[in-house]
Amino acid sequence: MKNMKTRIRTIALLLIFTSLNQGVIAQVVDVSPELKELILLSVSRDHKTTEKNIETEIALTQRNSVRLTYLPKLEVGGKYLYATTSLDSKIGDVTGLESLSKLQEFMNNPAFPALFPELAGLSGELISLQKLLIQQGIAVPALSNDFAGDFSGSYYGLDASARMVLFSGGQIPNLSGALREKAEAQQALAEKCSSDVIAEVITCYDQLAVLNQSEKVLDESALRLDAEKKFAFSALTNGFATGFDTLKIAVAREYLNARIAEYQSKKTLLHHKLSQLTGQSPAEFEMLSPELKPAVYMSGNAAIDHRAEMRALSAGVQAQRYLLKAEKSHYLPKIQAMASLRYDRIAGADATFDAPLALGMDIHNMTFGPTFLAGVGFKWELFDRSGGTGKEKLARLELKKAENSLEEARELLQLNQVKADASYDASNAQLIWKKNQKTAAIKALELARKSYNEGMISITELLAAETEVQNAELEYLQAIFNQRQATLECYKATGSLTLNNLK
Repeated sequence: MKNMKTRIRTIALLLIFTSLNQGVIAQVVDVSPELKELILLSVSRDHKTTEKNIETEIALTQRNSVRLTYLPKLEVGGKYLYATTSLDSKIGDVTGLESLSKLQEFMNNPAFPALFPELAGLSGELISLQKLLIQQGIAVPALSNDFAGDFSGSYYGLDASARMVLFSGGQIPNLSGALREKAEAQQALAEKCSSDVIAEVITCYDQLAVLNQSEKVLDESALRLDAEKKFAFSALTNGFATGFDTLKIAVAREYLNARIAEYQSKKTLLHHKLSQLTGQSPAEFEMLSPELKPAVYMSGNAAIDHRAEMRALSAGVQAQRYLLKAEKSHYLPKIQAMASLRYDRIAGADATFDAPLALGMDIHNMTFGPTFLAGVGFKWELFDRSGGTGKEKLARLELKKAENSLEEARELLQLNQVKADASYDASNAQLIWKKNQKTAAIKALELARKSYNEGMISITELLAAETEVQNAELEYLQAIFNQRQATLECYKATGSLTLNNLK
């Protein structure tokens, strides 16, 4: 079986080289300047590719935001307040002044004047002063257990602070790595979308080439039918043909016209499809006349690991690993440096107290600061079942899910590559067969025409031979198209169908 595949590929390559007449081999990655321009226009307009590019930029922007966490954050604030309030409260016994009452008892002791004659005189003068004040209606203020009064005034405050993360517990580097991998995954998916667009444009371009060359085949058949029609009318005049013969030729001509009309409608649809892909006017594609030639697929060492889907899934797995590391570092302490500068001022304030002592006070200006504070703080979550442990378990499950998706995709893409290679071999075998079938049909038509001219066969048999040539040529064109599509699938299977590989 392996030797048979090798033989088929060898024959197919020889056939392709022969059909190209030593021209340029039309490889998928070696496209014409006209086709490459159409591809570039289509990729630049593709909405899915644009969407993936935007998602890549979003992931990179998020990564930059995470990395900026290490930069210091500066805040400046200020406030003005006008406050007015009333105080009304009850305080308990005041302690700590017991020694003063004992001193009063000691000074009232009869032995005190003898021991401290000078202080005794002073105490007498104080007693006399107190009695005099009472006689004049002046009472010495006394403390009470109540605390009551009113306060009103204006407050001005300014503050500036700075904070900077010194150690995030490893979360910031891991989150940054996860977002980097996410951006790479989105970029790979953008390449996948552009690869799909490239394949779609090439397919439309090849379909247009099939229609153009099919119309040429039909035009050549029409010319042969016209020649046969003239011959039949001449034979009819000389009595060598019947009216039924000319009717059959007319029917064959109408069938040919119907097929030409069908191909014209398909061309119009393709023109509008290319217009939708490239943004150009459909009229611009009416002048296109692409040629359809077999393609050669050089597999080399290409593997599915180059496919955008594999790179996207691999990046997704790596991103989940970073996220798992970030959740594992949840319990590590976070360290932050802090500094602040503060200024406070009270102005135009009025304080009035009724208890515990009747007082009144006007505050014109009271300033606090500037006060500068600087230091280092840390936060260490020692136990958090609802946060750290649960999120770490979820991250492990997401990682297993991503790894499972990667392995599943690997198996499917490997099978797809085998299928693509097998289809390529089968298309080459079909190409050889259709080439030989076309050659045989042309020779059969030449023999049929000679036999018809000599009156050995009827017009029906000649028209059958003509139809056989027409069908063989159209089937050969379709075989070339199928072979090019199989080649295209081989390049897609290995991820080689990218803008960078177009030459």
